[in-house]
Amino acid sequence: MKTPAALEIIDLNVWFDPRDQRGGESVHTVRDLTLRVAPGERIGLVGESGCGKTTTILAAMGLLPSSATVGGEVWVGGTNIIERGEDSIRSHRWTDIAMVFQGAMSAFNPVKTVGWQIREALEVHGVAHGKQAVARSRELLELVGLPPSSDARYPHQLSGGMKQRAVIAMALACDPKVLLADEPTTALDVVVQDQVLQLLVRLSSELGLALVLVTHDLGVVARACTRAAVMRGGEIVEEDTVEHLYHQPAHPYTRQLFEATPNLADVRPVAHPHGQSSNLLEVTDLSVAYGDRPRSRRRRLIPGAISRGTPAPAGAGAPGEEQSVELGDGHAVANVSLQVAEGELVALVGQSGCGKTTTLQAILGMQPVQSGSIRIDDVEITGLNSRAWRPLRRNVQMIYQDPYEALDGRLRVEDTVMEPLIVHGIGGSRRDRRALVAETLRDVGLDPHLLAGRYPHELSGGQRQRVAIAASLVLRPRLLLADEPVSMLDVSVRTGVLELLDRLRREHRVGILMITHDLSTAAAHADRIIVMRSGRIVEAGEPWQIVNEPAEPYTKKLLDSVPSLDPQHHRAS
Repeated sequence: MKTPAALEIIDLNVWFDPRDQRGGESVHTVRDLTLRVAPGERIGLVGESGCGKTTTILAAMGLLPSSATVGGEVWVGGTNIIERGEDSIRSHRWTDIAMVFQGAMSAFNPVKTVGWQIREALEVHGVAHGKQAVARSRELLELVGLPPSSDARYPHQLSGGMKQRAVIAMALACDPKVLLADEPTTALDVVVQDQVLQLLVRLSSELGLALVLVTHDLGVVARACTRAAVMRGGEIVEEDTVEHLYHQPAHPYTRQLFEATPNLADVRPVAHPHGQSSNLLEVTDLSVAYGDRPRSRRRRLIPGAISRGTPAPAGAGAPGEEQSVELGDGHAVANVSLQVAEGELVALVGQSGCGKTTTLQAILGMQPVQSGSIRIDDVEITGLNSRAWRPLRRNVQMIYQDPYEALDGRLRVEDTVMEPLIVHGIGGSRRDRRALVAETLRDVGLDPHLLAGRYPHELSGGQRQRVAIAASLVLRPRLLLADEPVSMLDVSVRTGVLELLDRLRREHRVGILMITHDLSTAAAHADRIIVMRSGRIVEAGEPWQIVNEPAEPYTKKLLDSVPSLDPQHHRAS
């Protein structure tokens, strides 16, 4: 006898009004989509940006904007919850079906405590009030592996992984039967990502939650789901068990996704040509410290806050979760030495808070250096003023991690990419600059005719990241500092961007220092991997050696946390 579905989506269609609102055809974003999820079942909704994944689950929650028209049925607990729009879905939202939104940073109100925000959901839906709501919020935090004291903390006092757990606690506040999770591990390091995925699997099993996990990462699906549906162009093109999709994908697009995803098992020793390239970047014994006041004089922290200067107390984070803290002597980075040669791609890996981004900011002159040397093109840059730095800026560019903050919302895409050319007086006439901008946009997989005139809010997260990358590449720098440059990109686009970086370094001898928490990406594309922990370099070597013969237990921990594409690997571990 067939188990009744916790969630059943039948013939879902979504249309959006044309952008200019002056006629033209509506955009058919989701087409005749049907999906069934049983209680306690975990299904991955996989596909690239713009395929309709997030639109599908927002439609199921009744959260699409007024410009959308929705057709079809969404059944939860024997009721078609979208039958009468907001009138029919309001009583089911959060109580029967809840959602974990992408980006824990933006899911919370920064001026309210985490506990207050969980209690707000409880009180609005009449689940609990007063002392009962306080007790329930603390119970929920414990359920997701956080200490009850997290109830009194503000969002900025939690690490990224702790914030993500708190968002999940808030989604579970009203005991929903269905949980929709939209890219819940985006931008988390591999260790914290693994912990969050384990948490979702445990909650689904213990609470009988039907889980729909939206992601572009096939490894995440293999780690957390039993079944997957592959979306393309608003349609599900293939649906099966994760294991069957891995071993026998039927649709060419599914095979393409697997082939585009880097796999640690594919790393092989590489013979490097003889001859030595000159170093573009030489960092020697670099140390960076935040603040110059003695620790004993620093103001007391809000109760329950994580101190940036001392290790978090026992139980302050999730089990095994490494906190983002400075070294005991007050340094964010201590005695770091590294080199990047012409045409070389060096990957700097480690968990969030280990000092990777601080190192890049010091190299770019954005953080004051306490001690040590940084030489770019044999020029010592520590202590340079802004006037002396200016000639170097054209040849040293940075790709920032968060495209939502990196792009000016007032500038169109074309103007954003053109701005560096104007600042440095490069490219000649505006016509010549527009041609160079268009070429660069095409290099990062964007159609200039379609997107050059758009503003950042009209782009997907992946498109924003590619615009940010284009703005850094348009000057054709000699040294590129890349802070998680592909963390928000789809697997095929990620491969295209990394191949672009490969081409730049081989053809134009660009040196690249790339921060990433994805060891599989680092191993597939880097010449050398440097492992960083708590502000220090603990291991360095060629990819094959790091992957197959790690010298440090910490490196092995990072490798073990990388989700494998083979679901059998996760069941065996």
